[in-house]
Amino acid sequence: MIWLAFPAIVILLVRLIIAISNLLSFPYLTEKGNDTQPLVSVLIPARNEEENLPELLDGLLHQQYSNLEIIVYNDQSTDGTGVLLEKYGAACDRMTILSGGSLPDGWTGKNHACHRLSKNARGAYLLFMDADVKVSPELVTRAVGFAVRHDLSLLSLFPRQLMKTTGEKLTVPVMNWILLSLLPLNLIRTSHYPSLSAANGQLMLFRGREYRQHRFHRLVKGINVEDIHIMRLMKRMGYTTQTLLGRGEISCRMYNSYRDAIFGFTRSMFAFFGGSGLVMVLFALFSTLGVVFVWLGMSATLALLYLLLAAVMRIVILRLSRQPVWPLLPLAPVIQLSFIRMVIGSFRMKRKGTHSWKDRTIQFQGK
Repeated sequence: MIWLAFPAIVILLVRLIIAISNLLSFPYLTEKGNDTQPLVSVLIPARNEEENLPELLDGLLHQQYSNLEIIVYNDQSTDGTGVLLEKYGAACDRMTILSGGSLPDGWTGKNHACHRLSKNARGAYLLFMDADVKVSPELVTRAVGFAVRHDLSLLSLFPRQLMKTTGEKLTVPVMNWILLSLLPLNLIRTSHYPSLSAANGQLMLFRGREYRQHRFHRLVKGINVEDIHIMRLMKRMGYTTQTLLGRGEISCRMYNSYRDAIFGFTRSMFAFFGGSGLVMVLFALFSTLGVVFVWLGMSATLALLYLLLAAVMRIVILRLSRQPVWPLLPLAPVIQLSFIRMVIGSFRMKRKGTHSWKDRTIQFQGK
């Protein structure tokens, strides 16, 4: 069993080092802004977002950044989204509402909406945002300031995740637990390797000239986890990109229940591991049974040390994510079981070949 115990320890130590390196690199928006304010086009695809849009739109209308235009694409919503947008559009001359038509063959709904939005945008920067995020008044100022200072073609932000129910607390931490223990975020900007990529479609700030040259959402039009694919594509093209964590400038309650979260993360699980089912299975195996391998292959003392280091890693990631150590750390074993359920579900979804999202059938992508 030692042949399993040794790699289990190595994997844990590497992940711990990566998590600590992320903590030390302070991967947040630190800019207060810059002297100039280039026009920013805030672009929001919306499909049945009646409940989420008011908080986002109110936050955008109270931004410190004054040189904004806001464009919302109503993607054939069947709830009250259209009426809501008409109300906001009539009250704000900086806001434009686009009405979506039928979805062309070969496109996912979000990619087509983003493409349509970009063709109506005039900004020097294009800020794509999901309708379910919440923003503080300084968000755009800090994001543009950071992008300008570091000469970025793309800046993406992972929002601070808000969790209210127990079901959310058992699922949502999985995302950053994977990301922040496998990828040093500072390497996204300093390395040109496409494999060192991460992005979040909830906030993607593009410099306009690069986006208009390539129309990135068109290049990935049929891919349902478009954010990571766009980031990798841009790195292959030699562009400078960066992904950071939100501290409160942007936040989001991704899912409202355990069931929704399991399904939502299951759709993206292959993308978290570069599309490789083998890597995903090996990660699940060693992150779940590593302590057992060390116990049986080495000793109970080393197994206890392994558990201690695993707990330290989780604490570091929780602090990085601005998530509470209590009660999430004691819930770690159940969160791990939720992750296993996501992995199993992703293979089932792959075998089925399609899934449904917002009343649309989407082709599953994964190796």
